[in-house]
Amino acid sequence: MIQRMKPFAKTLSALLFTCAASAAQAHGFSSPSGNIRCYLDVYSDVRFDEKPMVCLVFGADWTPPDGFGDEDPTCDLDMTRTVILPRNGPATARWTCHGDVFWPEPLGSISYGSQWSLLGFSCDVKETGVQCRNEQGNSLSVSRARLGLN
Repeated sequence: MIQRMKPFAKTLSALLFTCAASAAQAHGFSSPSGNIRCYLDVYSDVRFDEKPMVCLVFGADWTPPDGFGDEDPTCDLDMTRTVILPRNGPATARWTCHGDVFWPEPLGSISYGSQWSLLGFSCDVKETGVQCRNEQGNSLSVSRARLGLN
């Protein structure tokens, strides 16, 4: 049996799918390996002009800084390294305790040597890692091997 959609419903479904996919990919990116995902935190409760850039690092060899939350005894779920670059001020790093999936999907993968920018943030994706900056010149630099906060 073939179900048929009315033209209006078909157009609306296609439009909603296109808008949702475009919006999700436009506000962030994934490194080619998929190990680093960065996005403008449109999900936070802060005003839009204060939303930070967030980078998730799924596999890393670097030692977390003091106060990183590495020994959180209350988290019995997954923990992911999270680096946050605010619009104003230096970047910070912490563990994020979460369930199965909490990052925005889908984030389009961009190739090494590419640059991504949105609303005052700019990021360079290289084989050596990802570096992002805010308009004040503060930055984060992440890779499997290192973490840099400024």
